[in-house]
Amino acid sequence: METNFYLRKLIIQNFATFKNQSIHFRPGFNAIIGETGSGKSLVLDALQLILGSRADKKVVRKDTDYSLIEASFQCEDQGVAAFLEVEGYPIQGKELIIKRLIYKNGTTKTYINHLSCSVTFLATFSKRYIDLVGQFENQKLLSESYQLHLLDHYGKLSTDLVKYQKTLSLYKDLQARLSELNLSKMHREQRLDYLNFQLQEIEKLNPSSQDEEDLLKKKNLLANIEKIQKISFQLKDIFEGDEGHPGLLSEMKKLSSVLIKNKDFYESQIAEASEIDDKLHLLVDNIDKKFNFDLDPQELEGVIERLDSYQKLKKKFGGSSETIIQTQVDFLIERDQLQSLDFNMEDIKVQISNLRTDLTFQSQSLHKKRSQHAITLSKELTTRVQNLKMTGATIRLLVEELQDFNDYGVTRAVFVAETNPGEGFFKVKDIASGGELSRILLAVRQILSTYDSISIFLFDEIDTGIGGETANCIGKALCQVAINGQVIAITHLPQIAQFAEVLILVQKDIQGSAKSSRTESSIKEIVGKMVLKEVRAMAQLC
Repeated sequence: METNFYLRKLIIQNFATFKNQSIHFRPGFNAIIGETGSGKSLVLDALQLILGSRADKKVVRKDTDYSLIEASFQCEDQGVAAFLEVEGYPIQGKELIIKRLIYKNGTTKTYINHLSCSVTFLATFSKRYIDLVGQFENQKLLSESYQLHLLDHYGKLSTDLVKYQKTLSLYKDLQARLSELNLSKMHREQRLDYLNFQLQEIEKLNPSSQDEEDLLKKKNLLANIEKIQKISFQLKDIFEGDEGHPGLLSEMKKLSSVLIKNKDFYESQIAEASEIDDKLHLLVDNIDKKFNFDLDPQELEGVIERLDSYQKLKKKFGGSSETIIQTQVDFLIERDQLQSLDFNMEDIKVQISNLRTDLTFQSQSLHKKRSQHAITLSKELTTRVQNLKMTGATIRLLVEELQDFNDYGVTRAVFVAETNPGEGFFKVKDIASGGELSRILLAVRQILSTYDSISIFLFDEIDTGIGGETANCIGKALCQVAINGQVIAITHLPQIAQFAEVLILVQKDIQGSAKSSRTESSIKEIVGKMVLKEVRAMAQLC
């Protein structure tokens, strides 16, 4: 099977005993070998930093300012690329680069695709696609939630789970809505009183933009009533005249009379004068109409009071009469909703009841399928661990039905093992033997590597406490895991190393003179026919 996501190159600079080394990995099985103390574990430490583990300033090589770890991954996996794209770290071409800098003062910098990122995000990404198995640790498998996740992948139950989770999401949304309505009901009367009071205040004003505009004009007139009256008297004197001074109207009448008496000379002007007279009377009428109302100074108080009501409501609900009107509409809608609250709550209760029935059916159906697949998976795991020379060992995936729903149904799953017949079953994470735990975890990966999103598997101390034929079986098992992903394992056993496609030989030398010597680790990559030669050399040392 083609590997779409794998570690291609690791650069280690100023990292403990490493000065400046590059390690090239291949898809398939890569074995890290070397004598005890050569620096094999430092390679894994560097990889763990790339996976988001905490950095210790002690790793910075003496007399240097910082350590640099840079990993280049070949990435043709659409799932990995899509995940990083969504998170804001797009892949250029088919290469993913992760880099960490650890400074001697303890500060660190982390980059994905040359973009700064948090260590937390790096750890999240790594746990999704890379798995580390140590002698007493595991990133995922030892958690019960992940064991259930693997069971669902093994049983191809993802579609059933997604359907259940959609129903559960709707169920929770309606429950939240019902809680909101219950809270609203508690405060309903108080809220209704408030709404009715505000609506009465608005309805009393009966606001409109035209009404406010008319009030402002009237206020202006009433505020200038004395001035208007004075102007009116002046205009009246102009049109009607006063003592000793004839007005325009009488003068116009006199003009028309003179013209008529002398029509032989001014016949055409009579019509012009008549037209002027008509316009003059029309002007008088229009001026009279403009201010022909009872300008009561006492009315000003009422106008101002009504305008004050506008200002009060605008301050309360918004800056315009249109806002007041919209608030009135919103209040009316809310009042209707509160008045129909009981009906809505009953309808939601019915929906919740129906959804709970659906959830019960879906979760129990899912639990039944899980229980069936757990039996099959348990048998396969037992066969696998026994093939790894754990004679008499039995692995079971216990499935328990819970009382209430959670995000994954009503199922609790946990791996238990009996490594010695008749001694009882214990949770896998509680097994004392590191070698046994490693083999159990390896067996799980043999079966589930094709079902999970993990593409890169890192095994530390996989050969602890074993040898001979058992080591040979573990080597074969690692090859099987490598069919569906890249395997990188530290080993000191030739029986395991012989199955690797590439050997990463870590060596340690003393550089310089006796007075100023420095320890330095180096990397030698062994491939092809030279693998077998190196394995024979390892066997002679064992």
